[in-house]
Formats: sequence, C-alpha cells, structure tokens
Amino acid sequence: MPSIFDPALEAAVRGRAARLSPETPARWGRMHAAQMLCHLVDALRVPLGEISSQPKSTPFRLFPLRWLFVYGLPWPKGKVPTMPVFQQTQPGQWNEDRQAWEAALRRFVAHGRKPGCQWSPHPAFGPLPTWEWGRLVYLHINHHFTQFGV
Repeated sequence: MPSIFDPALEAAVRGRAARLSPETPARWGRMHAAQMLCHLVDALRVPLGEISSQPKSTPFRLFPLRWLFVYGLPWPKGKVPTMPVFQQTQPGQWNEDRQAWEAALRRFVAHGRKPGCQWSPHPAFGPLPTWEWGRLVYLHINHHFTQFGV
C-alpha cells in the first residue's frame, strides 16, 4: 500500500513537485498551482499539530466508511470542497511556497518515522494511526499532483 513513509515514494513525490511551476495549469478544480501547494502545506501541518482544527461530525469517522474512501473509491475530481482549515496559508513567492512545502513534508515524514509518534486528529476522519496518515497524505498529494499533470 503506497505511503509517504516509503522512501522511494517520498523521493518520487519530491521529484514530481520539482516539475511544478506557478504557471502549471490545473486539469480540474479551482485552485492554481500556488494555492494547491499552500493547501498541501496546511494538510501536513494539521496532523503535526501546527494548525488546530475543529472536529467535524462526518460518517468518515467510522472506520469502514473511511477505509472505503481511502482504499476503495476513486477520489472525485473537483467535486469535494476543501475544508477551510486546509486553506489557511495564502500563496506568496513561489520559491518560498515550495520551500515551505518541502519543509512541511520533511517534518511530517520525520515525525511519522519516530516510534510511538502522536498525531493531531483529522478534522473529518478523526484520530488516525501513523500508517493511515501515511497512506492518506500520499493519496492527497498524488491527487493534487495528478490535478496539475505532474
């Protein structure tokens, strides 16, 4: 099962990020490349506890439905609105935004490789174990990089 904690997949994701530019067009959705990168930064900062979030009551807090979303169904393209907690960082200078993404990914991966690490809960899915965070983060990054053709 793909996970951002797999060193080969982490390296591949970093390589894909290197092919992004502020002019890279989206294949779907409303975000431009800089907004997407900042969105991914926020999505990494929430589980690290760097951004606080309020829990939402959703059916995805139940493991079978969460499992179906994470493992069973294709992710909808441009159909699910982004939660405001994942849109707090506003784009600035492209190189600074890229560095912020790299740094957030580095912190997330390093944290997840520590034995017994603790995570802040996902606002919609609730508390997640490390393996599930690794899978979800990889799928989320992959979804958005596919959105931008990288």
